[in-house]
Amino acid sequence: MMAVGFGYIGFAYDVRKAYERQREIIEPPEQFEEFGVLYGVEMLWTVLLAQHRILRASLGFIDHSKRHQAITYALEAVIEDAISDDFGINGLIIKEKWLRLDPTHSWLEEKLGSRAAQFCAWNKSQRKNGLANLLDSLDPMYPTIYKLRVQNGEIGLLSPDDLDAWKHKEWPDPKWR
Repeated sequence: MMAVGFGYIGFAYDVRKAYERQREIIEPPEQFEEFGVLYGVEMLWTVLLAQHRILRASLGFIDHSKRHQAITYALEAVIEDAISDDFGINGLIIKEKWLRLDPTHSWLEEKLGSRAAQFCAWNKSQRKNGLANLLDSLDPMYPTIYKLRVQNGEIGLLSPDDLDAWKHKEWPDPKWR
């Protein structure tokens, strides 16, 4: 699996395909039919978080309506709830690092592919414990900050060189289930 074009266009495409029933279809449980059918896509946390930041920033530069803003804020609320559900106490740190991503800097899209590939290569536990550091690595200052943090004796950091080794490589199967 190799991904290209991580911007909001790719995100919109996935959402549209889900709406067209060309992605995952989740029927409501018999006892909760009032919920209706749900449509979903499988997305990596790294890609979803970056795409959402790009989407939010893009609304500052394109013509849009209040409805677009409302939907974008609703999506942000759903993502925040999902982060809390999936990452527990680490969710607060992940949310903070997510909202610090700079979608206006080319670094984010340039490095997202290698970071997503690394995320795919991890097992569930590594993903849960490593996402915050992976989001850190999407900061354009990360190579410099990494060196300083290593000098200060921090452990568990992700080497920029190791992450960049994933560039142009096929992503491992993320084993969704």
